Amino acid sequence: MVDESTLESVLGPELDAMLGEDGQQEEKQELISEDELLGEEAGEASEDDAEPGEEGEEGEEAAAPAVEAPHSWSKEDKAIFAALPAEAQAVIQRRETERDNFVKQKAFEASNTRTQVANEARDIIVKMHEDHAQKLNAYAQMLLPQPPDERLLYSGNQDDVIIYQRQMAAYQRSTDQQQQLHQQIAQAQAAAQSAREQSQQAERASDAQRLQEQLPEWFDPSSGPKLREQLRSIGAELGYSSELMAEASSADIIALKKAAEWKADAEKYRALMAKKMETVRAAKDLPKMARPGVKPSKQQANAARSQQAWDRLKANPKDADAAAAFLGL
Repeated sequence: MVDESTLESVLGPELDAMLGEDGQQEEKQELISEDELLGEEAGEASEDDAEPGEEGEEGEEAAAPAVEAPHSWSKEDKAIFAALPAEAQAVIQRRETERDNFVKQKAFEASNTRTQVANEARDIIVKMHEDHAQKLNAYAQMLLPQPPDERLLYSGNQDDVIIYQRQMAAYQRSTDQQQQLHQQIAQAQAAAQSAREQSQQAERASDAQRLQEQLPEWFDPSSGPKLREQLRSIGAELGYSSELMAEASSADIIALKKAAEWKADAEKYRALMAKKMETVRAAKDLPKMARPGVKPSKQQANAARSQQAWDRLKANPKDADAAAAFLGL
């Protein structure tokens, strides 16, 4: 087994949690890393290797292209921009980017505000039509036509006949009013349904616009189908049916996109940890090295003698001294 410094160079901070403080202190006293045995030569070699890389980075920075002028600028302005120092160009480009992002954000907020106001207005219109239909229906219930009393025709009294005729005329008028009221109720209900459908269509269009602004790759002919299939798979894992996925809003799709990113990050983390654990298991099989100038402990000396005796015994099974030493006799 190698010492702590070797494991630290391989594993990093995971070693502390695996060995514990006591184990680390004991290893520091008894073991030495291969890097320490190599001495300063390894450090000098790494410095020599690093110098060409640093020079290469400086050369890359020197050869880096100049910052491009904003696309909306005229040719004359772009010529003046090209004559500016690189630092000034970078500042202008950064400020232009911030301005563009600010304008886009405010335009998006204004669009959302307009959509919200329009939806609220449509909801008010729907409620007005529904309230009107309810009031007409209540009025119609109050004006239910009452049929005339036919017994008045057989009373033998001429006045009763006149009363019957008056009742019949009132009944006919009420019936006509009922028909008109029912027509108006039907019209109000149809207007409310139409306004409701228009509101839903406008909301779907607004939702599609928000999705276009926040996730344009959803509508891309090349990457869109793959992205939709990926999010459908994520939705199925989360328990969403195909019917719910078909009715998903822009907020739902953005949330599924974020869940897919989290899942990808988690899979990368698990793969990284699995690779690190393979390094841990491989490090356990490295040979233990004694620190120069430090007397081995009794346990280490016994283990070394047993190993030597075992090596001799494997080389010559008939070596009685080796067998005795291995058995501790």
